[in-house]
Amino acid sequence: MAPAKLATVLAVAVVACAFASTSAAVAPAQSCAEQIKYFTNCLARDEIRQQCCVVVENTSCLCQLKRAVAVPCIPHRRHGHRCPVNVVPPAVQMAELQRLPCFKGLKCLRA
Repeated sequence: MAPAKLATVLAVAVVACAFASTSAAVAPAQSCAEQIKYFTNCLARDEIRQQCCVVVENTSCLCQLKRAVAVPCIPHRRHGHRCPVNVVPPAVQMAELQRLPCFKGLKCLRA
């Protein structure tokens, strides 16, 4: 009787794991803009700053953030052209990003 119960429990566990893995794969991926927004919001909190790298799933989004920080948007003084809405907040500095573990070994095609 015990081996039958063990086999039943194992079968239920296998089915549960299979269902969990397929349901996790169905979740839609967040856009880079959303991931960067979550990342910059996380950076604003000093006590959890070192854990902010887990917010970004795609390294190409980190490269996009790196490019945006490297070339800040400066409004034109005469014409007053506005900066795009999706630009990284000015509080995010390149030196701050380079101290984070996800930026230390980051290789981008264009930087």
